Amino acid sequence: MPRRPRLVELAPHVLVRTSDVYMTTTTVVAAGSRCLLIDPALLPGELAALEEELADLGLAVEAAVSTHPHWDHVLWSAGLGDAPRFTSARAIETLEQRRGPMVDDQLVEASRRWYASWDMPLAGRLTAAPAGGLLPWSGPAARLVVHDGHAPGHAAVHLPELGVLAAGDMLSDVEIPGLDWDEPDALGAYQDGLQALGELAGVRLVIPGHGRPGDSAAWRDRLQADRHYLEALAAGDPVVDPRLDGWPPMRQQHHANLEAIQRRPRSVRD
Repeated sequence: MPRRPRLVELAPHVLVRTSDVYMTTTTVVAAGSRCLLIDPALLPGELAALEEELADLGLAVEAAVSTHPHWDHVLWSAGLGDAPRFTSARAIETLEQRRGPMVDDQLVEASRRWYASWDMPLAGRLTAAPAGGLLPWSGPAARLVVHDGHAPGHAAVHLPELGVLAAGDMLSDVEIPGLDWDEPDALGAYQDGLQALGELAGVRLVIPGHGRPGDSAAWRDRLQADRHYLEALAAGDPVVDPRLDGWPPMRQQHHANLEAIQRRPRSVRD
């Protein structure tokens, strides 16, 4: 029996596969025999399967993107080739300063949890995107939308010609906002990130780093849901959000957010 394909074409030339772990998405943008690869994930076996699928489709990786410097978004395998793996300069700076807790320690723990072995030297081997964020590759225009919500230098990928937004760890239907509380204005940074993503024109497909891709209505709904969550968090009001009851780790994330905001002045803007 042939192997079941895992990559699903959600828009012309745009394919997404979803990991069995954390609903982590990998996005492929095809252009002839080349492709742009965004956040390849996650288990080593899944990365190997991705290599095979790309080969079956006759696609070679021309360029790649890691949307932010968390362990599950900086993974790589030798079989994917040696294409440049772009991210923002701020993300690279953060990775240099905090690689241990952000990547190495997490990979060690993940290896124990899933009895898996990643190619750790390849994790986080990234290149700063050009100023302005336009990625140098031969396919449709792809530009990084950089902000400090969720992680310093978080870089969503906007493909305006295709109407596609690969949002990184933002705009999820299963995850509440996860803030980087090491940042001095974590709440404000996340709001600024939502503002930047909300100002993009012509988004017809939003692909979160974890969760289900959605259409333009989902993009707007998720922007609003995340704004409402942050407003309630900042005001100390009860949070009514179905994502809290949909995925067990979200209750833990919410409690962590509550504890963190109680330790600092509230800074979400009106």
